[in-house]
Amino acid sequence: MKKLFTLLIFLPLISFRSAETKFVLTVSNLEKIKGKLYIGWYRSADDFRKSDKAVYQRIVEVDGKEAVDIPFENISPGTYAVAIFLDKNDNGKMDTNMLGIPKEKYGFSNNKYPLTRAATFKESAFEVGGNEHSITIKLKG
Repeated sequence: MKKLFTLLIFLPLISFRSAETKFVLTVSNLEKIKGKLYIGWYRSADDFRKSDKAVYQRIVEVDGKEAVDIPFENISPGTYAVAIFLDKNDNGKMDTNMLGIPKEKYGFSNNKYPLTRAATFKESAFEVGGNEHSITIKLKG
C-alpha cells in the first residue's frame, strides 16, 4: 500500500515533466560576425518583441561562425514566436538608422520579413509540443 501511495504522489510530477520539450534553435546567416545574439520567446501578440515580456530569454556569444545551434530545455507546449537580433557592437540594443530601419542583423521565427515593418506575432507563431523540435532562423540585415 505504501508503494502505491508513493507512486500516486510522484506520478503527476513525472507526467508534467515529460510534457516539456527539448528544442534546438539554429541561427544562420551570421556571416562570421562576432557579437551577441539576443533571443526572446513570446506567447502573445501584446508581448511580442518586448524583451521584458519574453517567457524564455537567452544571450549567446557568437565568435565568427556562419551558423549556431542553441538548445533550449523544458519548453512548455504551446504557441510561441521568437524574435532575435545580433548585437555586433555590444551595446545591448538593436541599432537602427534615423528611419528606424535596423542596422544590425535580426530575425523572426518562420523567417517572415515584410518590407516596411517588423513581422507580427501571428506571422512568426509556431507550435511546440511533445517531442524534440527545432527551427532555423535565417538572420536578415
